[in-house]
Amino acid sequence: MSRIWPCQRVIMSRNAKCLSQPDSLEQKSGSQRISAYVRRGLMRYQEAADYLGIAKGTLANWVSQRIGPRSIKIGSMRLFRQEDLDVFIEEKLFETERFEKRRRRQRGRGALVLTCPHPDLFLFSVLALALAVFIFTVS
Repeated sequence: MSRIWPCQRVIMSRNAKCLSQPDSLEQKSGSQRISAYVRRGLMRYQEAADYLGIAKGTLANWVSQRIGPRSIKIGSMRLFRQEDLDVFIEEKLFETERFEKRRRRQRGRGALVLTCPHPDLFLFSVLALALAVFIFTVS
């Protein structure tokens, strides 16, 4: 015997057949429900990860750490809008460009530059130190 829906409010005897469910109350299967979300521009984890070019587990970790793209939770499903994924990509590109600029600036600072108000005094102290080291090592 198939399920009786509360909205039907049918009083039935034991031997009566169950009425068919009206078309407006038809329950959609999981795949039909998911395809309806896809038509609205919503993606599940796998589709969103493919769109971003990362692994599904990476996306799940980012979402749990709250560093991933915005998402919508409907029941037990987490869905991602394409617009939110595009915004997330733009933010990451901006962060990467900023990081590259900072890295390029830091690479140019490899030389040690000592500034001294009296360079002659600095040179004299370095030579005196070298002479002292030489005298103690020879003796």
